[in-house]
Amino acid sequence: MRLTLIHPPLDDPTLPYHSTAYLKGHLVQSGFHNVGMRDLNVEFVDYCLHKDQVSEFYQEGQRRIQRFTSQPYLSLQEQEEYLGLCNSRRVHAEELSAATRELRQRESFLDYSCYLKNVDTVNSYFSFISALSYPSTIRDFHQACFGNYSIYNLGDLFNPHLSERTCYPLLRFFEDRIAHDPELMDSDQLGISIVYDHQMSYALCLTRALRQRWPEKRIVLGGTAISQFYKYMKNKADMSWFFKVCDAIVVGEGETAICEIVNTPGDLTGKAIPNTITYDRGKDRVHLPARIHYENLPTLGTPVYEHPWDLYLSPERGINYAPTRGCYWNRCTFCDYGLNTDRPTSPWRERKIDQVISDLQEIKAKSQAKYIYFAVDVMAPGYLERMSDSILHSGLDIRWAAELRLEKIFSPERCKKIAQSGCVAISVGMESGNQRVLDLIDKGTKVAYMGDTMKNFSEAGIAVQLMAFKGFPGETPEEEKATYDFVQINQDSWSTGGIGTFVLTGTAMVARNPGKFGIRLLDTKDVDIARSVAFAEEGGSFKGITSEESDSSFDERNGVFPEVLGRPWAGGTDSLHSMIFYDAYGRNFFRENSGIKKDVGRQNSNLDVLECTIRISGSLFESPFSLSEMQRNHKLHIEHNRQVFQSVAAPTYPGLCEWEQTLAPVMNTPYKRAYGISNGLHWLEIHPLIYRILSECSGKTAITLGKALKGMDNAMRDRVVGHIDKLKRSGLIALESEAPTPDALNANESVEAYNLRVLPAGISYTQFQYQEM
Repeated sequence: MRLTLIHPPLDDPTLPYHSTAYLKGHLVQSGFHNVGMRDLNVEFVDYCLHKDQVSEFYQEGQRRIQRFTSQPYLSLQEQEEYLGLCNSRRVHAEELSAATRELRQRESFLDYSCYLKNVDTVNSYFSFISALSYPSTIRDFHQACFGNYSIYNLGDLFNPHLSERTCYPLLRFFEDRIAHDPELMDSDQLGISIVYDHQMSYALCLTRALRQRWPEKRIVLGGTAISQFYKYMKNKADMSWFFKVCDAIVVGEGETAICEIVNTPGDLTGKAIPNTITYDRGKDRVHLPARIHYENLPTLGTPVYEHPWDLYLSPERGINYAPTRGCYWNRCTFCDYGLNTDRPTSPWRERKIDQVISDLQEIKAKSQAKYIYFAVDVMAPGYLERMSDSILHSGLDIRWAAELRLEKIFSPERCKKIAQSGCVAISVGMESGNQRVLDLIDKGTKVAYMGDTMKNFSEAGIAVQLMAFKGFPGETPEEEKATYDFVQINQDSWSTGGIGTFVLTGTAMVARNPGKFGIRLLDTKDVDIARSVAFAEEGGSFKGITSEESDSSFDERNGVFPEVLGRPWAGGTDSLHSMIFYDAYGRNFFRENSGIKKDVGRQNSNLDVLECTIRISGSLFESPFSLSEMQRNHKLHIEHNRQVFQSVAAPTYPGLCEWEQTLAPVMNTPYKRAYGISNGLHWLEIHPLIYRILSECSGKTAITLGKALKGMDNAMRDRVVGHIDKLKRSGLIALESEAPTPDALNANESVEAYNLRVLPAGISYTQFQYQEM
């Protein structure tokens, strides 16, 4: 019997996730050697980056645009899909290939301006992939619903039509690469580990396609995300929805379960396998695990990292490794990890230090991975010190990072030893800078010494990445300000960080005893998986945040921390790329270079504007539909979603389809063109003359702005230059000082001749001169 373990899209393409490594390691130790591993996430990303596929995706985008423009009108969803396709900057296959090549080469990777340019190129291309995936969106390899539907509504999550739309690129990948993959064809069982909520739509679409292609294969779902869905499922019997595409579901830790599943022939229904959910189709009955089994870490096998290393977007190999599980403190009232029932998180367990060193030596020898992120809830100080001693004693040459608590025990001497063992960064959940709030959280730390602990780490050369949040129940404005004050006072001791918004999850201690914290819980309508819980403070309005937003909330800089990229890129908390830059340049690198993110690719402010050409940050486009009407409808859609959230409900796809019927469609007006400019994030309607000037001053045949404006009187020229400056300051364009290409303008060209050549038909110079741009 052959088993293949799969990490599905869409996720971080810079390093492999470690769930399948642990499962295979324990299977091998238990005598199962016919086990394959596939990181289909990085395979999918690589497929999208292939030059032939780049061309095919752009052709598909053009086909959709042509189909839309041939229609007599557009509905709201058609408008938003059409605008997404028009707004996305097209990236040449050669430019994309160069960007990915340079992200994989250390020298170009460590050139930060070059790095930012390459990340922008990759993100721009995947912004277009996102446009092909409407009504979902993709940002930094995270798929999100954007208020168009909800992955926490089972009707939306298992809607095949919606899945085909949001997962269109994945289905192309499946047809081209997976449907005839020899390793998968030879597998008898497929284990799919879904780690993050933002993977769920892609993972289930992949699972459905695998089931349709090979109905005879056993498919098992597992991973943190599926466990959380089970944990927060309002009605546990609704887990039956997942059995449309699988045969069993493992919740919680899966090493023991997967071994028993592989060793159990036939139907798994009703079998007493630890942490495993099965479904009796005949009786329409879900069989839940009698209890949750937690693994004994010293008995587990060494994780196996067998991955297509050359595909990852990184010049160095990195892995996640978990020497401990659970939390040694396990008291924070907001915390809610694992399938615990009486404590905030899973019980604390340790792998023996000598096993850890042996594991890492073996892993490094086989994979050549130098960068290790200790993927644990939190590392206990005593365990960390013993591990640091053993790393130093063994001569193990690694660079690592981990998440810690701001304990007083981290003295200057201990921090220096931790740094000597290879630590380049730590992430610390300080949560708040106010002691009363910390006590409400039951954090067990004191504001009085947190700053000193941070200072000890930073003076040892270790980057401190701060994580905090605002909005804990009962927090006053003054107490929220105390967090910002703490960050400011201790600014010399941190490297980067974020201040998120408090999210109440369904089984946190706050949710189990809301009266103690002065709140009442509100039931969210149209939600089957109540991961994020809305609540109202006594005498106040409701508070809540969607879980999609909460996944990246700690990357919010809030005007306090350096403006850097978020995960998975350099500057993001706990990312491999951040570790590499800290290792190369030291803990202050992102603070010292945060301005480069804003300025990369832009001109010096002292440049003579008229001697510059123009670089369009996104794209120019023209449309037979009114852009102003579509923008108005987009704003109405945003307001509608806001009202849905205010009513303590989730926006669903059927709700969107019903609401859009209340909007008049935007009509096709082929004899009246509208013109727009976009940078991929936002767009603006522009005057036809500005559109033509931008067209002439950008691209391979660009002329300077001064030559494009030749023949205009001074007042008119100043007005156009002022408008160009507004576009520049908004980030939609940049001015560049490269030598222009040969001028297409005649030296003695008259204003009338200029107007005939530049202005679109039907637009006069006088109309433009007095028309609002």
